[in-house]
Amino acid sequence: MLLNAASILWAGNMILGRFLKDYIGPWSIMSVRLLVGGIIFIALLKMNGQLKDIRQITDWRLLIVMVLAGVVGYQALLYYGLHWTTSVNTSLISALIPLVTAFFAAIYLKEKLDFHHWIAACFSILGLFIVLGHGDLLNLYNMNFNIGDLLIFISVFFWAVYSVIGKKIMNRMSPFVVTAMGVILAMVIVFPFGIIEINYIQQAVWNEKVVASLIFISIGPTVLSFLFWNKGVQLIGPSRASLFLNTVPVYTIILSAFFQEDKLHLYHLLGLALIIGGSIYASVRYKPEISKQVEETN
Repeated sequence: MLLNAASILWAGNMILGRFLKDYIGPWSIMSVRLLVGGIIFIALLKMNGQLKDIRQITDWRLLIVMVLAGVVGYQALLYYGLHWTTSVNTSLISALIPLVTAFFAAIYLKEKLDFHHWIAACFSILGLFIVLGHGDLLNLYNMNFNIGDLLIFISVFFWAVYSVIGKKIMNRMSPFVVTAMGVILAMVIVFPFGIIEINYIQQAVWNEKVVASLIFISIGPTVLSFLFWNKGVQLIGPSRASLFLNTVPVYTIILSAFFQEDKLHLYHLLGLALIIGGSIYASVRYKPEISKQVEETN
């Protein structure tokens, strides 16, 4: 339930991120959402009496890498990518995250991969090529595809790094404290870029829809989704948790159709079927041991 809720919120982030591209720049969006999110997290830490828990953080370097990868790098590439590609394409390419995370977890956390993961990878990569080539694989040969799609593809690796490092850190610390510190550190890093962008690169255009969109992004995909996601990763591990990101394209397509934002083409459906089908195949064949932590939680 937590992981599905996070996926719905991230689908909304893609839709609204695409909408906001003509009104406010990527670093400005990140600055607003992280500022609001940071204030909320500081208040929650104080209310829960967990501010002192920050002193328990021993590996600041690993935490900073996690923040730079998932909160800063991933989000920056996402919002820049949405300037050139659609929210549907973005969600479909992001559906590669489960397989990429599984391979990263195998290298860094020594989680076991088998033959079925490689089969799933082949199907998912074929689906990715169809989406990137907009239904024509010759577009890949001629390098005639959207730069936004490439940025989203790179962001997939950033999120995989975030998930894998987050799993290691949250084995020793509360997911809430890790999430809160991630947002607060990212706020400190991103805010100067937002100030420069809004004053010298792209001035913001304010109206009621822009403000409402930023409020949603600041609370939903920033605070709630990261809390839901990190708790889910702690309970079932990054490889299994990342499989739930396969629901993001479905939610994005539904929301996109509802708001009539993007047109849906046959190559979208074919790519969706191959990417998600590959990951579902891997998850069905993957039989992990249930951890004591999950048993205690249940």
